[in-house]
Amino acid sequence: MVNMLGYKHKCMDRKYIDTSNDNMETKKTIVFNRIIGLDSDIESIARVFESKKYTENAGVGFTYVHIEDDVILTKVLIRTPSYLQNYNSQENIIEKKIVNVYEEIELLMDFQYGLIYSTSSSTKFSKAKSLLRNCFNSKVVFKNVDCSPEKVFERIQLLNWEAFITDLSIKKFVYKEGAIGRLSIHLEDSQVGKELIDRYSGSISRLTVSIESKVFSEFFLSVASQNSFTIRCQESNFWPIFDAIRGKL
Repeated sequence: MVNMLGYKHKCMDRKYIDTSNDNMETKKTIVFNRIIGLDSDIESIARVFESKKYTENAGVGFTYVHIEDDVILTKVLIRTPSYLQNYNSQENIIEKKIVNVYEEIELLMDFQYGLIYSTSSSTKFSKAKSLLRNCFNSKVVFKNVDCSPEKVFERIQLLNWEAFITDLSIKKFVYKEGAIGRLSIHLEDSQVGKELIDRYSGSISRLTVSIESKVFSEFFLSVASQNSFTIRCQESNFWPIFDAIRGKL
C-alpha cells in the first residue's frame, strides 16, 4: 500500500507492499539535510505538527501528519500572494490584482538517521524548513550532508551493488595541449570513469551511474549538487532504493 506521500508502508518482514504498476518508470530528485537540535521524541514532535495545521489566517501549516516507523511524513501548505496587472478597458487604467498561490510540500523527518528530506524542489524545501524552525522552542539546525559525486559513488559500493559509471562531468579537465576546461563525457567503460574520479577528485561536478543489484532491477543514480541526487527507476522501487542509500549518507 502506498500512503499519501507515495512512501511505501512496510509489513513486519520489512518487505514493501506496493499496488502500483511495477513496470512504470519514475525519475525523482530528493533533497535532504542533517537535522540537529531536536529535544523531543517522535510522537511529541508529530503532535506539535498536528497543532500547527494550515489555516487561512496563518497562510502556512501542515495538512497531513503521519508516523511510519521512525519517520514522520508530512505535507505542508504555504499561501503566497502574487500580484497581477489587469487592464480595465472601461476606465482605461491598469489595475493591480492580488492572486493567492498555494504550494504543497512533501516533507519527511527521519529520526533513525537524523535526516529531513523531500521530493519537492530545493526552494520549497527551504520554505518548509523555515516553518519547522518556528515549531520548536529549541534551536534546530540544518546541516549539509557531504554528498559530492565522489562520496556518493564511494558509499554506493558499500552496499555491494554493481555500479557502472555512465556519465561524468569534470570542472577543471586538463587537455593534452595544457588547456583547462569543463568536460562532460558519456562512458562505455566504467573503469575509465573510476580512473577519472581518482585523477580529478574534488573537481567532479556531475556523476551518473547505472546500478544493478539482487534486490532491484537496473536503475540510474545522478549526483550534481550538494544535498541532493536523482533516481530513475521503477516506480515501486524508488523509496526502497532511497531507504538503502540513506543509511550510508
